[in-house]
Amino acid sequence: MKHLPKHIRPRWRYLAVRFETEPDAEVGRRAFQRECWYAAQNLLGDPGSAAADLTVVAFAHEGGTGEALVRVRRGETDPARAALACVARVDGHALGLRVLGSSGTIRAAREKFLMLA
Repeated sequence: MKHLPKHIRPRWRYLAVRFETEPDAEVGRRAFQRECWYAAQNLLGDPGSAAADLTVVAFAHEGGTGEALVRVRRGETDPARAALACVARVDGHALGLRVLGSSGTIRAAREKFLMLA
């Protein structure tokens, strides 16, 4: 199968997210991804959720704080931010989430906003 030419490939933006949980809460990447999908589907509906295409690229959670890098299609960053703001619980644990910013590359998002390894 051939690769798509560069001008046809999807363009992405990366949202840097910082969140806080209870100190004893165990939040995993898969559970966080699932809640992002549910929030997007509930807020944006099926077509909007598919257009935004939220994907957790990097995730780190230690103690009561954590960070994540969420990939979103270019042009859908505002709906994606709104959907992420709707995430309030993960695996039954309360979660406070804040989008720190967006970037065009993973590297730039990590350097500007996150402390992920």
